Amino acid sequence: MSKRLVAPILAFVTLAIPASVSAHPKSATVALDYRLVLDHATRTLPNVSVRILDGDRSLRVGVRQGRLVVLGDLGEHMLRIDTAGTWVNEASVTAQAARLTKSGTGWRRIGGSTFTWHDHRLAPPPYDGRRTGTVARFAIPAMRNGEHVTLGGAFVRYRRPSPWAWLAGVALIVAAAVAATRLLPRLRPQFAIALGVLAGLAALTAFVTFGIADAPNGQAAWAQIGLGVALALAVAVALLRLEGERRIVLAGLVGAAAAAASLGSLGVFRHGVVVSVLPAVASRTVCALAVAAGIASATAAFVGHQGAT
Repeated sequence: MSKRLVAPILAFVTLAIPASVSAHPKSATVALDYRLVLDHATRTLPNVSVRILDGDRSLRVGVRQGRLVVLGDLGEHMLRIDTAGTWVNEASVTAQAARLTKSGTGWRRIGGSTFTWHDHRLAPPPYDGRRTGTVARFAIPAMRNGEHVTLGGAFVRYRRPSPWAWLAGVALIVAAAVAATRLLPRLRPQFAIALGVLAGLAALTAFVTFGIADAPNGQAAWAQIGLGVALALAVAVALLRLEGERRIVLAGLVGAAAAAASLGSLGVFRHGVVVSVLPAVASRTVCALAVAAGIASATAAFVGHQGAT
């Protein structure tokens, strides 16, 4: 393969990864206005584990012993979970509304002893910036071994941050990179490559930390994360092997791809809760670096090259 084709092909794949991930029906949720906090009684149900998953939108219930029957909006039996598996009541209108089944009769097995589903009763109230803290409660009735219990908790709302300081920081980095490229044209290759690598690492860090924290089915999307890491290693090898203008072009393309991929994470600057294994400030910093360094790298690689010729 000609070396001239390496950069465009790698850049195309790099740009295609975010599109394929975002098209995935369970793509990561990166930021929210609230958290769902389970009651102590729900967290300590004997032989029953209850968790909130998928960016606080899904309920995951596991049964280690006995039986738990989740009730629907009309008080009807909706789900039955025990050590043998999970069954759905096909006559339950709530289960039908949740797309767990179609109309019918009887019980149908749909999972194991741990099951995850979207429940509309976990939908938060409309956002009101004047109120923070506990703003509402949720309750899902159930029966554990024939005894009535409640899977309940609270909606805790967080104040939205101001995005202006972050936007100013991004603009400052880009402006400084453009100015440095024009004032020091001999250092253009170093600027483009260093900023491209920084943008790529920041975008990869955001991709991995968001993907691990937001697990729609209770498990991180390790296949997608592994693909992203493998792609990053391939790009790193290409950067080391290429020389001269090809290396600068690839660094600029990587920076542009990193900035484009990070546009889907801009919600971290508009919402108070960041769904990441990193602290909120660290996650916002990583996203800002990916966008700023990516734009700056592309500018140094392409706009700076035109200005130098």
